[in-house]
Amino acid sequence: MRVLLTSILLCLVLCTKAQQKAMYTQYMFNTLAINPAYSTLDESLTFTALSRHQWVGFKGAPNTQTVSFHTPIGESNTFIGGILVNDQIGEVIRETGGDLSVAQRVPIGNDSYLAVGVNGGISNYAANYSQDFPQSPSSVNDPVFKDESGLRMNVGWGVMLFSEKYYVGISSPHFYYRDISTIAKQNNSASYRPHYLFQAGYLVDLNDVFTLKPNFLIKYVNGSPIEFDLNASILINKTVWLGASYRSLDSFDAIASIYLTPDLQFGYSYDFTTTQLGSVQKGTHEITLQFRLPVRGRNHTACYF
Repeated sequence: MRVLLTSILLCLVLCTKAQQKAMYTQYMFNTLAINPAYSTLDESLTFTALSRHQWVGFKGAPNTQTVSFHTPIGESNTFIGGILVNDQIGEVIRETGGDLSVAQRVPIGNDSYLAVGVNGGISNYAANYSQDFPQSPSSVNDPVFKDESGLRMNVGWGVMLFSEKYYVGISSPHFYYRDISTIAKQNNSASYRPHYLFQAGYLVDLNDVFTLKPNFLIKYVNGSPIEFDLNASILINKTVWLGASYRSLDSFDAIASIYLTPDLQFGYSYDFTTTQLGSVQKGTHEITLQFRLPVRGRNHTACYF
């Protein structure tokens, strides 16, 4: 068991050094983290909070919190947004920061829109191995366990085609991600490979009570296997979402979300891990809370994407 835990911890550290970004089971309710053009699908001022606790019971497991907002500007086709992220991996690695985004949409025909969005921001990154583990290899100057800290700049983009019934998008919310505190140095920190995300979904009204929404998310990183998240959810009486997902190389997920009021939504998901980590942890929990407010001059209707 000790060998297994050590191997898992080492894998976790190496993945962090590769600067992999946080993943979300309820990405459909945390849209700005996926695509800055997503904000154009909603005509309201929307606030979303998410907290993800991965591999509960495993010491040093990742946990992530996000708070975001997005809103249209008056009666125009311009939308703005912002997101704050706190991402902790292990006991010594933490990144905290935020992005602002702006998106513009144009009508395509009578029912569809094409939207383009960009985001940019800054974050503080710190990996203090020697502080929490004084006997770690950092004491002998092992570069793998060397303490790190600094400011990181991020620029991303996204494109979406959508209507009231479907959406299709491609994005890279962390396209240009660099440590600006060492950018002038020849020996810069490990290079970051952009994540490219392809997302799509469709609403099918089965009858007056049930609405089906299949959707998927595909992630591509150069040099890594393609990852995909397949999801199907049913909206019952426009009040409760029940859904299930499969994330390749990782987990099966159960999702439930309820509209406490037409503008206040609470969601919960649980990940059943399919990797070797399943034997040493108690699953992954994720909760979301979303609140929508009307904007003058806009059609304040429900948004099920």
